[in-house]
Amino acid sequence: MKTLISKPGIYSGIPIEHYLGQPCVGPSVNSSGLRAIWRSPAYYWCFSPLNPERLPPEEKEHFVLGKATHWCILGEDAFSTKFIVRPARFDSWRTTESKKWRSDQEAVGRTVLLPSQIEVIRGMAKSLARSPLVKAGILNGEIEQSIFWKDEETSIWCGSRPDCIPNDSGDVCDLKTSTSVEYDDISRTIGTLGYHMQAALVGEGFKQVLKRPMTSFSLCFSEKTPPFCSRIVTLKDCDLDRGAKQNRASLRIMADCLEKNWWPGPGDYSDADFVEIPAWLQTRIDKELEFKGVK
Repeated sequence: MKTLISKPGIYSGIPIEHYLGQPCVGPSVNSSGLRAIWRSPAYYWCFSPLNPERLPPEEKEHFVLGKATHWCILGEDAFSTKFIVRPARFDSWRTTESKKWRSDQEAVGRTVLLPSQIEVIRGMAKSLARSPLVKAGILNGEIEQSIFWKDEETSIWCGSRPDCIPNDSGDVCDLKTSTSVEYDDISRTIGTLGYHMQAALVGEGFKQVLKRPMTSFSLCFSEKTPPFCSRIVTLKDCDLDRGAKQNRASLRIMADCLEKNWWPGPGDYSDADFVEIPAWLQTRIDKELEFKGVK
């Protein structure tokens, strides 16, 4: 049985599956959970470890790619302690031998990668290694550290797990995989996936546990296909503040749902809502109607 966390602090060696579960003595939530609750409590509850009837967690390959790329940048020696590539003699996981080999690797803490994945990881790592900011150490720091604290207002435990915690500054950088590093695509990705909420939660962890401010939060994007272009962007304070407010709202919603044991979906608050087509489409239709002489 895993030991449950009962004191705020920074913890190392916590398996990711334990971190994503319920690692604390009371109800806990991480950034993924808060972002799901912001969409709707029902989206969170469907996969929540608090839900005894939850669905199996979704497989998210980009988590593995991002983590492996980070370790690859640190050097092959560090990489080999955490990851291993499936041998060529196994072309699938169907045989008893291949399944046993994978289980043995996972038992000693290694993540198994497919040959196709290692090519992507090395391509991203080489691209990132050319970045002046990466050379200057923007991705350096304590790896695989989990920050936990108890929210004073709601009594819900919060967890944050940045890619690295900088040793001598408050400048945090997280590595993200992407299909494109063009400006508009990155901007849309940050807003859609709620990376500003994730960043704000890291900042709150710094404040509550490290007792020092997070001075900046950057995202290091790398494309998953050749030529593996990369781009580092820093979030503005206004978006970090917006993310912090969304996190606060999500915590309050979660506390209310826990009390009522009710996890509503987007349409569960009223019988029917008025809805409009998007403003940009309204404008286009109105112009076409005017052109066709219809008033």
